[in-house]
Amino acid sequence: MTATPARSIAPAAYDAVSRSLHWGMATLIVIAFVLGLTVDLFPKSWDHALVEIHKIIGTAILLLLLVRLGWRLTHRAPAPEEGSAILSFAARAGHIALYIVMFIVPILGILYAVRRGQGLDFGLFALPPLQAAEPRSITRPIRTWHELAAYALIAFACLHAIAACWHHFIRQDGVLRRMLPASHRKAL
Repeated sequence: MTATPARSIAPAAYDAVSRSLHWGMATLIVIAFVLGLTVDLFPKSWDHALVEIHKIIGTAILLLLLVRLGWRLTHRAPAPEEGSAILSFAARAGHIALYIVMFIVPILGILYAVRRGQGLDFGLFALPPLQAAEPRSITRPIRTWHELAAYALIAFACLHAIAACWHHFIRQDGVLRRMLPASHRKAL
């Protein structure tokens, strides 16, 4: 009998990098979404700074998503929990949908900013606009799609969180614990 190489054995939990990317991106997505919803509640003089922060967070989400995909392709995920084929399919489809929408939202935001003739101000340095502003009649649909995709992202993220809670509290399996640090895995 031959031993299975360590590389092919799925880990019991996600590694620290995967967990950091997961929770860091989740936090940034919530901040960007809340900022997008509440920008009109702040004084008008804050608009430029808040929009720039929103754009920086969106750009960070896109960059972290690319890092996350690269990491995921080179590091094994924990083995799936035993369950029905339908649950496995739903989990896989849900994750794919999340990744697709996490990509689409910032891409549409960047496309909107570019087509509106906006640069990106990081405070210490700025990237100039890539083109002159196009009329709002052309760019407004891009903004609408960006907003709709952001709502879809939050909806998928909520379903993802509900599924994790269902696994933890109803099925009482280890799915939620796999995304927590070792110190918290035992506490739950």
